Amino acid sequence: DCFDATTDLWEALKAIDPVAHALQRHAAASIARRMAELKEGNRQFGFADMLERLKGALEGPNGTALRQRIAEQYPVAMVDEFQDTSPEQYQIFDLLYRVADNDASVGLFMIGDPKQSIYGFRGADIYSYLAARSATTGRHYQLGTNYRSTAPLVDAVNRVFLHAEGNHQYTGYPKGAFRFRNLEGDNPLPFEAVAANGRKEVLVAGADGAALAALTVGCTIHDMNADDSRDFYAQHCAEHIVGLLNDERAGFAGPDGLLRRLQPADIAVLVRDRKEAAAVRRALQRRKVLSVYLSDKDSVLKSSEAADVLRWLSALANPLDGALARAAFATRSIGLPLAELAQLSQDELAWEQRVEQLKALHMVWQRQGVLAMLRRFIHELGLPAKLLNSVGGERSLTNLLHLAEMLQTASRQLDGEQALIRWLAEQIDSGGEDGDERVLRLESDAELVKVITVHKSKGLEYPLVYLPYATAARKVKRSSFLEYPDQQGTRRIDLSRADGPLALAEQARLAEDLRLLYVALTRARHFLWLGVPADGVPDSALGYLLAGGEQLAGAQLLERWQQLRADSDAIDAALLPAADTVTLLARADRRPPLLPTPDYPGQFERDWSVGSFTSLARRSASETAALPVPRHALEEKLLEGGVVGTAAGATGLPALVRTDDAPWHRFPRGSVPGNFLHEQLEWMGQEGFAAVHDDSFAARLTRRIERAGWANRRDDAIAWLQAIASTPLPPLGAALSDLQTVLPEMEFWFPSERLSSGALERLCRQHLLDGTPRPGLPERQLHGMLKGFTDLVFEHQGRYWILDYKSNALGGNDAAYHQQALAVGMAEHRYDIQGALYMLALHRLLASRMGDDYDPAQHLGGAIFLFLRGIAHPQTHGCYVLAPEPALLAGLDQLLDDSTQPLEQQEPA
Repeated sequence: DCFDATTDLWEALKAIDPVAHALQRHAAASIARRMAELKEGNRQFGFADMLERLKGALEGPNGTALRQRIAEQYPVAMVDEFQDTSPEQYQIFDLLYRVADNDASVGLFMIGDPKQSIYGFRGADIYSYLAARSATTGRHYQLGTNYRSTAPLVDAVNRVFLHAEGNHQYTGYPKGAFRFRNLEGDNPLPFEAVAANGRKEVLVAGADGAALAALTVGCTIHDMNADDSRDFYAQHCAEHIVGLLNDERAGFAGPDGLLRRLQPADIAVLVRDRKEAAAVRRALQRRKVLSVYLSDKDSVLKSSEAADVLRWLSALANPLDGALARAAFATRSIGLPLAELAQLSQDELAWEQRVEQLKALHMVWQRQGVLAMLRRFIHELGLPAKLLNSVGGERSLTNLLHLAEMLQTASRQLDGEQALIRWLAEQIDSGGEDGDERVLRLESDAELVKVITVHKSKGLEYPLVYLPYATAARKVKRSSFLEYPDQQGTRRIDLSRADGPLALAEQARLAEDLRLLYVALTRARHFLWLGVPADGVPDSALGYLLAGGEQLAGAQLLERWQQLRADSDAIDAALLPAADTVTLLARADRRPPLLPTPDYPGQFERDWSVGSFTSLARRSASETAALPVPRHALEEKLLEGGVVGTAAGATGLPALVRTDDAPWHRFPRGSVPGNFLHEQLEWMGQEGFAAVHDDSFAARLTRRIERAGWANRRDDAIAWLQAIASTPLPPLGAALSDLQTVLPEMEFWFPSERLSSGALERLCRQHLLDGTPRPGLPERQLHGMLKGFTDLVFEHQGRYWILDYKSNALGGNDAAYHQQALAVGMAEHRYDIQGALYMLALHRLLASRMGDDYDPAQHLGGAIFLFLRGIAHPQTHGCYVLAPEPALLAGLDQLLDDSTQPLEQQEPA
């Protein structure tokens, strides 16, 4: 942790010992290679990898062409918060826009404040900003007016930094306020005072209604240990806050003479970590002041609620397991009394009621998802009311709801309840991956004091800001050594030398703390309160600004503040007394009366819904009402089992019909085998069907078959899938393995204006299946969106086709899959409806992409329904083709765009 990947640190280590420097470089390269191997082996790809590959491509042999292509598409780029740019990101922009060349054909605008570069731990690099600043010399524009804060507050902050920067009035330090000035006097990161636009309202307090000093400093002259100092300043900070909140005359006086009283939500306390936040919140709570805490680092997965939810899920997934159920009900989040927990062990009836509750919730989990289940669980146990009446309960309830949302998101990528439980357990053990979705959320937006980390406060503003630990600093350890073996034995290098890496790391730490302090001091609109202990000054950023890092006694510290203050009333510094006063919050806020609830005249379409082919072809309206919208292609395949006719893939064969001894005829029938085959064909489409000819194809497919639980049918599955991919299909004169452009599982949505299933059926009867008898569709309307998944969309010889896999068994041998049998199978399951909708989706897609060049007769091939068990039929090979007749497509467009009239009354398209 002591090494920083900057040139200065590398050069310092190199100067101390070239061998150690080489060891570090070798280790860094080896670790990078190993990480790349692990990610490649696990097929992982992150944002950093994307940047690295783009940078490598721009630096490679085709970099010029790639740069030209990107620059033509994006001739102007604007980067906000540029001070948070990483070296790789800036190098990419430099490669694309040639920053130093100032090419007039492209434009790169970089907006940022280097004084707010505080995200080094996330990869941000201030040296990238400085490199861009150097490359754009003479092309800089500065905002010289502060529109956030009052004029006295801007003046106070200017004085603090100008004391270190130096100008006509201040002597300054050799390295400047932010420690970037070199020996020649060049300073790429100067502090330049800004003017203030000011604010119309004024913060006043006390009986005389006087304005408060913009910057108030509380000092101590006695040395204290870290814990005592933390508690001391927390108590004084809380006492000052309560004093203002209790003052009826404290508030914001506007130009109209009206006073808006100070509210708790106007106050923010800035801290560096959870320890400081906890001390401040304890002090506020002691005085009956409610507060909330928000950090940009603390993860909800590290909370006690995460462990409780893990126990809940284990019990809910196994509601008959008594041990898991008792562990769930005994968690702190549920908070059942000991007497009730004991009753569950002794009262059989009470225990059965709890078990039935778990079973019902388990059913909700299966039908509606984990989010709905957890929310219902929380409300059935009365947790909201119980938690909100306890200390810290609002935080707990927020964490529970946050975890429920995270689990719902994760469940979309996981298969089954146990997979979700394992995922949560792994996330808790590892602390969770980095990501904003895991950071603790603000538990309330009510009128409460906000305790927030300085990092999280960046970009925000508050009327009053308290910084009780203004001199907090985390020094780099200076007692570290580097040991490594060589021919003479073990060599030991003292890294704490004055010119060593640790010293340079300490300098880098101080420079970043200065920028962090700048962010903290510029969050306030009206008022700043600082806690400054004398013993914490030398190593801190504020200590550097005041004294250049020198030790100051208590009296000297006050003198330095008086020197900064000079003739200004914006700064007030004083010694703090002992922290032995506890003033309770006592205020009666007058709330405006509640207004009567106005009538809302809006109207909603209560019958709007999302439907699909399966919802249109469902046997009964009651089944349709309970039918979920398919989320993915496999789920839609499963739902097709209940369409008109015999269940898809589950057609039974007469007992007297002999089944041929071919893999596709002896393979099990039903929805589960059909879904298995569909999943493998989807994977083959993604990999490219030509992979069936690779030597490694059988081994790769074997691993997938075994993972899916079909190892006992491995040889049959491989032979069947190879036959499907390599057999020429009659409509194409080519096999799937010959296709070059394929798109598996294309999802489509389009609006449906009260689509009548009866009108749709009449249209399909007229144009499809050549009059083959078929069962009628249930009469219903679909108003909303129509959704579906096409198994495969591909292009062949300039025409675009849809292909849908069907695992239905029409007979026990190849001869059963002749053209008429296929038509009967299509009609029985109403696949003509499905094919018509799929062709319309492709028709609309091609029209939107190709524009005026699109001609359905030339570009749209049709829909091929491939009955997989008929792949060996000598004429059909299991293929039934639906042709895209122009009248059919026009009629479908009419039905979907304006289905309020019968088809025969609509004007032709």
